[in-house]
Amino acid sequence: MSKSAPTLKASYALIIFILCFFRPSFSSATHSGDIELLITLRNSLVQRRNVIPSWFDPEIPPCNWTGIRCEGSMVRRIDLSCSLLPLDLPFPNLTGELRNLKHLNFSWCALTGEVPPNFWSLENLETLDLSGNRLFGVLPPMVSNLKMLREFVLDDNNFSGSLPSTIGMLGELTELSVHANSFSGNLPPELGNLQNLQSLDLSLNFFSGNLPSGLGNLTRLFYFDASQNRFTGPIFSEIGNLQRLLSLDLSWNSLTGPIPMEVGRLISLNSISVGNNNFNGEIPETIGNLRELKVLNVQSCRLTGKVPEEISKLTHLTYLNIAQNSFEGELPSSFGRLTNLIYLLAANAGLSGRIPGELGNCKKLRILNLSFNSLSGPLPEGLRELESIDSLVLDSNRLSGPIPNWISNWKQVESIMLAKNLFNGSLPPLNMQTLTLLDVNTNMLSEHLQGMFESHRSVIVWQQSLWGLPGYLGELQLVTLELSKNKFSGKIPDQLWDSKTLMEILLSNNLLAGQLPAALAKVLTLQRLQLDNNFFEGTIPSNIGELRNLTNLSLHGNQLTGEIPLELFNCKKLVSLDLGANRLMGSIPKSISQLKLLDNLVLSNNRFSGPIPEEICSGFQKVPLPDSEFTQHYGMLDLSYNEFVGSIPATIKQCIVVTELLLQGNKLTGVIPHDISGLANLTLLDLSFNALTGPAVPKFFALRNLQGLILSHNQLTGAIPVDLGLLMPNLAKLDLSNNWLTGSLPSSIFSMKSLTYLDISMNSFLGPISLDSRTSSSLLVLNASNNHLSGTLCDSVSNLTSLSILDLHNNTLTGSLPSSLSKLVALTYLDFSNNNFQESIPCNICDIVGLAFANFSGNRFTGYAPEICLKDKQCSALLPVFPSSQGYPAVRALTQASIWAIALSATFIFLVLLIFLLRWRMLRQDTVVLDKGKDKLVTAVEPESTDELLGKKPKETPSINIATFEHSLRRMKPSDILSATENFSKTYIIGDGGFGTVYRASLPEGRTIAVKRLNGGRLHGDREFLAEMETIGKVKHENLVPLLGYCVFDDERFLIYEYMENGSLDVWLRNRADAVEALDWPTRFKICLGSARGLAFLHHGFVPHIIHRDIKSSNILLDSKFEPRVSDFGLARIISACESHVSTVLAGTFGYIPPEYGQTMVATTKGDVYSFGVVILELVTGRAPTGQADVEGGNLVGWVKWMVANGREDEVLDPYLSAMTMWKDEMLHVLSTARWCTLDDPWRRPTMVEVVKLLMEINPATN
Repeated sequence: MSKSAPTLKASYALIIFILCFFRPSFSSATHSGDIELLITLRNSLVQRRNVIPSWFDPEIPPCNWTGIRCEGSMVRRIDLSCSLLPLDLPFPNLTGELRNLKHLNFSWCALTGEVPPNFWSLENLETLDLSGNRLFGVLPPMVSNLKMLREFVLDDNNFSGSLPSTIGMLGELTELSVHANSFSGNLPPELGNLQNLQSLDLSLNFFSGNLPSGLGNLTRLFYFDASQNRFTGPIFSEIGNLQRLLSLDLSWNSLTGPIPMEVGRLISLNSISVGNNNFNGEIPETIGNLRELKVLNVQSCRLTGKVPEEISKLTHLTYLNIAQNSFEGELPSSFGRLTNLIYLLAANAGLSGRIPGELGNCKKLRILNLSFNSLSGPLPEGLRELESIDSLVLDSNRLSGPIPNWISNWKQVESIMLAKNLFNGSLPPLNMQTLTLLDVNTNMLSEHLQGMFESHRSVIVWQQSLWGLPGYLGELQLVTLELSKNKFSGKIPDQLWDSKTLMEILLSNNLLAGQLPAALAKVLTLQRLQLDNNFFEGTIPSNIGELRNLTNLSLHGNQLTGEIPLELFNCKKLVSLDLGANRLMGSIPKSISQLKLLDNLVLSNNRFSGPIPEEICSGFQKVPLPDSEFTQHYGMLDLSYNEFVGSIPATIKQCIVVTELLLQGNKLTGVIPHDISGLANLTLLDLSFNALTGPAVPKFFALRNLQGLILSHNQLTGAIPVDLGLLMPNLAKLDLSNNWLTGSLPSSIFSMKSLTYLDISMNSFLGPISLDSRTSSSLLVLNASNNHLSGTLCDSVSNLTSLSILDLHNNTLTGSLPSSLSKLVALTYLDFSNNNFQESIPCNICDIVGLAFANFSGNRFTGYAPEICLKDKQCSALLPVFPSSQGYPAVRALTQASIWAIALSATFIFLVLLIFLLRWRMLRQDTVVLDKGKDKLVTAVEPESTDELLGKKPKETPSINIATFEHSLRRMKPSDILSATENFSKTYIIGDGGFGTVYRASLPEGRTIAVKRLNGGRLHGDREFLAEMETIGKVKHENLVPLLGYCVFDDERFLIYEYMENGSLDVWLRNRADAVEALDWPTRFKICLGSARGLAFLHHGFVPHIIHRDIKSSNILLDSKFEPRVSDFGLARIISACESHVSTVLAGTFGYIPPEYGQTMVATTKGDVYSFGVVILELVTGRAPTGQADVEGGNLVGWVKWMVANGREDEVLDPYLSAMTMWKDEMLHVLSTARWCTLDDPWRRPTMVEVVKLLMEINPATN
């Protein structure tokens, strides 16, 4: 044993020596593996070598590459923060193999995809920053492998799911930030285990539930932000343990209960923001303990009681926001001790009493907002000391006395808002060069306000004036003069044309008259001249051509005569020219070719004649300039309802920018030129009411973006192409009625996924109606009446599940009616009359609840009409069934009850006839028909028969009653409408829609209504009318435009709406000079929330649900109190909760269309959400949805994304509002909601119910 011991020791020594000898070799192999992995990683980035050029320089060793740090040959740090030049690549998989890595920064590299699983095995990692990418997926439980991690930053990505409980195992963590992702669910209680945590940012996610009390264990926490989530319940009382906390932000949640007293223990706090929650109770008195506090925000917290005096102890305070609460009493005078205060925001806070003069001691104060309270008394003398003030907002109080002269001593003030108070006396001289906004309306000031504008480049606005225009307007240094939609009368004063500064003169919709003076050419700075809808007469002055800067000229709706002066075409910067609805005549001059920038030309409803010049498309060839955002219809060429003759010029193909080509109502002849197929952007083509010949759809006539094709009332021949669906895959409306078309109906036409409206009536089509399993469910209207169709109606008709109008009368269809007709649950109008149908009418036909009209007469039916058709009140409008000569089945005996029933029925019929005859005598003196020669409504002479009285045509049953819904109108006749609108004078036009013109009408009892006159010209009436009436009549909501009633007679169809005094939102956002004053942020927010509620009701509150399909700012109307009403959902299809449908929008509204529609054309509620998101962006930015030429796509959504991605979200806000800093935070949160609504992926967008909830959380005072 003694000899073996040395031997054993020697063996151990040898083994140790060998291990030591070989250890460097093993380590070296491992380290060199890092370098090899780094080289492999470099090779995967070769396409972005311009971003990191040193990585591809053979002279530079890998450890010296940009962002790389090594220890020996071990790679310890990779820092490729790419905020300036992003990589824009998938996440590098090889990163997870660098086992020695301690620091990794891939922030703002535009990386995409999911983080690979092996990445979470980097056990030596100490700092990880993946912020500012496009990464998605969930955070896996294996994140707990990163045990050495100290800094964990995932901001601004798309991570989702909940935080794993294993995150509580990262005991070394000092910073955890997941800002701006899509995380959701409850916070894991294990977060309370991270006792080394110093910074925790959970903001801008979808976390919910209570804030766990375990967070009170994080005693080393300096920064805690859980804002903009969905947290509920109270603030945990253990929050008082976080005594090192410097910043606390819990705003924009749904927290409840009182603000805990324990907040007063956070003595190190610099900033506390708990605004926009659902707290109750008062601000705790312990708030006075926070002596280091600089920012205190309790806005919109439903707080009550008095504003505590203890706040005055916070002498370091610079920002104080107590707005939108329900406090009582006065603002404490002790606030004068807050000498460092810069922002004091207490709007709508429930305050009363007087403004404390001690606020004058706060000499650093820049923003003072005490609006919408009950403050009284004069402006205190002490406020004169506020020489740093930028904005004074005291409107909507009860302040009185004179406006003091010392206000003019404020040398840097930008806005003074004193409207809606009781100030009296004269307005002091306001010569401050910095003043941009002064609002003193609705006071009792006595002095004229002319002088207040002399040193400012301001906008003058009157409303509801009854005077002529004052001459001194031309002497003011104005840039924009906006006086539209008033009652100014008389002539435009000559002095106005002497202005040297005016760029915009907007006088539309007034009572101005006289001739357009030659002096208008003196305003050489003029860019926009809009004189629409007045009473100007005479000719257009020839020297108008001297306005070389003119981009927008609209003289629509006047009484101008003569020809277009050739000199007008010297205005070579014209982008939009609208001379429609006048009495102009002559031909279109060939010199129109000089207008190379033109993208909008409207000459409709005049007396122009001659051929359409080949030069008409010299414009329409360039992307519109930013100025064209003011035009109502970009890409419109409208020559309709004139007397143009000849053929459509082949040069029409050069109008490449045109989206709507309207040539209807002329005397055009020849064939439809194949060249039209070159108009790739065309969405609407209307050539109806001409004398065109040849095929309706020429061979190879491909228009892939076309949504509306209207060729009715021509002399077109031939058949419908079998491949129409391939030529026009996005077609939604096809009207070929009243032509000479022949052949059979191709089955492919019924399988077009986008088609919602098909009218092929009054032609000579033959053969069966070929419906099969491929039949599309999108069709709303099918009118194939007055043809020679034959064969049976098969069961596949039940595939037309969305059909509202089905008209097959006057054909030779045979067989029995399929029982599957009852599956057409959306049907409102059904006409099978004058065919050869046999057997009995299906008993379940009246299961269709909304069926308002059904005609089965003129067939060979046998038996009785189904009893339900005679008894069910829902089917009371069904016409009786006429049996064939085969007679009724034999009746063996008549019971006594039957005899009584017959007697009573005969008596009832006699009474009905008697009432009808009496009514006929009354109507003789007041019948309205359509004089087709003059296209005006006139009183008819006495008719020869009751059919003539009713304007009755063969097989038609129109009515001249005015039916009303629950908002009852007085009993009316059509002549009442004629009288109220002076035979539909253009003076009363207040809007145009896709289906007709809207007129303002004042009834004799003083009520004002809006009458929508649907476009006429259809032999059997507007089928759209019944669809719109049946839909809107049932939908009632405070944020939807209410339908009061409807009227039907002859070829006329009217809808009667409640009148909206303030018109549409888009006009206020861009075309109203008084919009800055009227559309302040609270008003815009009210419009946003109300519109969201209306749309949410369509999606979720009405059964069956409704998709709007054309949400835009022009479809949001405003009443006298600026309450919003969503309009123009008349063709919205009633859908089931689980269906998606093809859009019925006939002319696409650029800027609002969601990206997925370009591929699928499938309309969904999420598509509506996207469009509404664009409307929100309009409200927040004040910009149009298109015209952002500096970004890809040129639309508002793209511009906002680009600005936010570059950290410039503050610049996105409307500059007129962002100057009012008390609204800035709220605007930014609404902007975030809009960005969520406009995400590219539909499934990631919120529902409208969620949008409403988010908006209410932003401003709980709206609940």
